[in-house]
Amino acid sequence: MRVLLVHHGRLPSPDAVVSGGALRAGVHLDALRAAGHEVLPLAREQDGPGGFGSPGDLRRLAGAAAPDLIVCVAPEEAPALAGIAPLVVDLYAPRLLEGAFQGLQEEEAGRALAAVEAADQVLYSNPRQRWFWLGILGLAGWDLSREPGLVVPLAALPGPARRRPRRPRFVAGGHPWPWQDLTEVLARAAAWLGDRGEIHTYGLPALPGTVDHGLVPRGEWLAACAGATAALDRYAPNPERALAFSFRQADYLGCGLPLVSDPDGPLADGIRATAAGWVDEPLAEALRLAIEAARDSKGLAARFAPALTEAPLLAWTPVARPRGWSLGRAGGRLAVLEAGAAADRAAREAADREVAAKRAEIEGLNRQVAALVGAQEALAAAMADQASFRKEAVTVLGTRLGGETAAREALAREVAILQADLEKKNLEIEVLSAERGRLDQALRWLKGRG
Repeated sequence: MRVLLVHHGRLPSPDAVVSGGALRAGVHLDALRAAGHEVLPLAREQDGPGGFGSPGDLRRLAGAAAPDLIVCVAPEEAPALAGIAPLVVDLYAPRLLEGAFQGLQEEEAGRALAAVEAADQVLYSNPRQRWFWLGILGLAGWDLSREPGLVVPLAALPGPARRRPRRPRFVAGGHPWPWQDLTEVLARAAAWLGDRGEIHTYGLPALPGTVDHGLVPRGEWLAACAGATAALDRYAPNPERALAFSFRQADYLGCGLPLVSDPDGPLADGIRATAAGWVDEPLAEALRLAIEAARDSKGLAARFAPALTEAPLLAWTPVARPRGWSLGRAGGRLAVLEAGAAADRAAREAADREVAAKRAEIEGLNRQVAALVGAQEALAAAMADQASFRKEAVTVLGTRLGGETAAREALAREVAILQADLEKKNLEIEVLSAERGRLDQALRWLKGRG
């Protein structure tokens, strides 16, 4: 088969720090290839070239690979892979419990439900985790009457040959997750040991009485495990620790290192049955026995050899899971409705804000209109006053003009009379002139006769 292996982190290398998810992916990769399958690993682009950068990118790359089977070791990526090929989702960690210690329980609940809803098969790292996941599977519509899922434990990969140190040396390592608290155990162990031995920590916060190495490449970590007296693997109790089989425990077993571990953890029964460490003794007694007794964990490690742990996955025939009802899909529909309601609320709030803005704008316009109306009324009053003044002025001017017109007419009449008198006088003058002419002529005649 062509198998697409989706994971986070760089695949294991002795000279690099390695994450648990990448270790799990590396074991699946080797087992599937050893069984004759073509395996195409695909990680995020931040983990190396050619990776995916988003759910859409992942779906495109997965579809282009045309796989016969997809094994997803990063459950949060499972929804993007649904329906491309039969999908195996590896539930090796109780993420929902882990999220409770990180303040992310609500987000992890949604991711867990979405992951198992997308899956056609699921893997657990120990039987207890099947108990934990059954309820979530039921909510996603899985048939619980058939005991769904496959128990595929973490593999105890063979480490360097063990060499017991002359001076007692205990190791404790891993990422300082908030659900894994070694603080009290380390402090008590350091106080009891005193000068009798050493405690070396890897990746954990530095504490008085311990030798801190920080995070180191995988090869250095395994060498430290192989050269120690025992592993300090006892934590403050909480539900996550009662369910989880951790990768550091698998490394302890692979190196043959005995464990001072928890009496109620998933490995407790195996440790008791194979004398792989101490789980029931008080811490000080367990440390004393670890120093004095020559125990190893090879017998228990044999139960977690890759050939045994990967067998259920290799034997599964890829097939799509029948699907019916699902709380996840109902939740998805509810989420769509809630998103629609939220959009409606946002639209209504936006409309309310717009109405409020329009009302404020209208109030401003009303104030402007009122001001304009006031100005118009003042202008009208002024115009009325001006019209009244002009009417009065016209009346006065009219009266004055009427008087002047009568005077002018009287003068015109007087002028006409005078003109008539003048014309009459002119006629009289002309008559007198003519009469004078005749008299002058008569006088000259009389003088001529005399």
